[in-house]
Amino acid sequence: MYEMCVGPEKAGGALVWHVLAKQAAATLCGQQLRERIEASDGERARHCPDCMASFEKLMATTPC
Repeated sequence: MYEMCVGPEKAGGALVWHVLAKQAAATLCGQQLRERIEASDGERARHCPDCMASFEKLMATTPC
């Protein structure tokens, strides 16, 4: 299972929505989010392109 969480795109960068696998230490793009940011702070944030590309590949290869 996966969840969306808000964090900087890069250290000190703009906020984006990352994909995080439950019980994982890092997002699908490899970032370790050091602190939880409230979802309301990311309401207008875009999605992390690297996380979304990885998630798309996972969903294309995972049997239903």
